[in-house]
Amino acid sequence: MGEENCTLTRIYYFSAAHRLHNDKFSDKKNKKIFGKCNNPKGHGHDYYVELSVKGAISPDTGMIINIEDLDGVAFKIIDKLDHKRLDVEIEYFTKVNASGENIAKYLWKRFIDEIPSPAFLFHIRLWETSENFFDYKE
Repeated sequence: MGEENCTLTRIYYFSAAHRLHNDKFSDKKNKKIFGKCNNPKGHGHDYYVELSVKGAISPDTGMIINIEDLDGVAFKIIDKLDHKRLDVEIEYFTKVNASGENIAKYLWKRFIDEIPSPAFLFHIRLWETSENFFDYKE
């Protein structure tokens, strides 16, 4: 019989603004590629993060992770993004375009070493709107 694993997914949210822009492109090219998301004053979203962790079920607790421990890690990371202009106030996004794909990757990089073991980060889904989301997993 293989090792027992269970996945827990918890949802967190934050609100943030950003501008999609590449200084290497002309204004015309930026507008063509990024459209209204290239607004110089930025635009905002209410993001939802589905954070999935995986692990064996503890015979002592019946859980793979204590949700309060997971919340502590998540709020520490997500609160730094909440109500920020990502491309202006978050150093990472002053160098990397704050696209949904890159925000999901950023979250993965922040969470990967912070999840209390023996559970581990399994998957991140970032909802940017009700119509689109980004899945990230390494």
